[in-house]
Amino acid sequence: MDFIKSVTLSLVFTAYSFGQQLSSFTEELFNEYSKYEVEGFSNMKVDPDFLQKQIDLITDKAPGLFEIRLLGHSVEDRPIRMVSIGNGDIDVLMWSQMHGNESTATRSIVDLLSFIAENREQKSVNSLLQDLRIHFIPMLNPDGASRWTRENAIGIDLNRDALRLIAPESQILKRVRDSLNADYGFNLHDQSKYYNVERLSNEASISFLATAFDYEKSRSAGRDEAMQLISYLYQINQKYIPNHTGRYNDDFEPRAFGDNIQKWGTKLILIETGGFKNDPDKQLGRKLNFVLIGSALEAIRKGLHKAIAVEQYSQIPSNDRNLFDLKIEKVQKKVNGSYYTVDLGYYIEKSDNVSNKDQVVYQVTLEDQGDLSTYAGYKSLNAEGLKILFPKVYNGRIKNSAHEKLLLGDGFLYFTKAPSKRYAPSIMFQYNDGVEREWSLENTYFLINQFNQPKYLFLKGQIIDL
Repeated sequence: MDFIKSVTLSLVFTAYSFGQQLSSFTEELFNEYSKYEVEGFSNMKVDPDFLQKQIDLITDKAPGLFEIRLLGHSVEDRPIRMVSIGNGDIDVLMWSQMHGNESTATRSIVDLLSFIAENREQKSVNSLLQDLRIHFIPMLNPDGASRWTRENAIGIDLNRDALRLIAPESQILKRVRDSLNADYGFNLHDQSKYYNVERLSNEASISFLATAFDYEKSRSAGRDEAMQLISYLYQINQKYIPNHTGRYNDDFEPRAFGDNIQKWGTKLILIETGGFKNDPDKQLGRKLNFVLIGSALEAIRKGLHKAIAVEQYSQIPSNDRNLFDLKIEKVQKKVNGSYYTVDLGYYIEKSDNVSNKDQVVYQVTLEDQGDLSTYAGYKSLNAEGLKILFPKVYNGRIKNSAHEKLLLGDGFLYFTKAPSKRYAPSIMFQYNDGVEREWSLENTYFLINQFNQPKYLFLKGQIIDL
């Protein structure tokens, strides 16, 4: 967790004028998080059986504190459970992973259960349990989670199934919402890492939405309070991740659960976790969800958000989608004998179609090119004055690593004969199909030239300084 500590410190000490004093409970959640972080959830992909076992281990340590209810089963007969806690009159319903490949909040819920179990005698936690009745559905779509897909086993998006209720998972969520008639609902998701904060190059690491319940985006007392609560949480983010929070588009989607749950009378808060630099498994997002969910529960109990003007919600900057994994700036591209200066924007994502589970394969996509001055990259290369050089094939055998280095310097990236000794090239590739190859920027290998010599190698989305 050293990385998370270093990122957190760098964010906390970023200069920012923060007007509202955080509650001591929020600060405790943030500062003491590592004590309650449950092991085994460092990767984004969460196995449904492992999740169930870890929740059982936590709840077994605090007998009588948690109520675990089997709500039903998924299409492929996997159990869907709800963990309830507290004896208060205010019902709060939270659900995560209705999209199977969006697990950040699922992991945060496990951490929060661990925190509650360990601190159940603490005054702040005990007060929450006296005044609230909190219900967690940590994984609504276990079939999708097992496949690591957005959709369920039928192949449908559960968040577009609130009206027809085709899927058993959708039927479960509707039945629970109606039986509780929950006062507050938290719809917990992950959003694309390519969202940025409007007019900034900062990634939208957390985004919020008080969902609309009609096409006119009408206001109601319930939606207004959802906006106030989000504004309260936004101020927490501004302390810990300043200027990395966005506001999701509130266009009404008549099939969506969030929109309909707001319509049915539950104050609905959508939390979407986006990208973080150098943190592909969103461990910082996991911590922030832990802090935000816990802080929201305290705010609901004490009414801390109700003093905030509803209009502050509209001041939260909107989401935009102007990020790439890699941006190569102002490189010269040769077309029909002439050079043109362009920016290149690449998406680089893990491939799901890998037979070897221990092998990591990345899908590299040239998403856009041209003037990308309004876009940013998680990583970027200023290639002004440099030229793209498509690789040459060396018709011979690599002698040793020094020979390989010389060949790379001359623009060769492929060879036709395998080394006679154990001088396996670390970068160059064997090329033996004998077919003339046409190179384009969609290829995952090319060189970038400076003063007629290769300076950088673009290799499967990585920039290697030669």
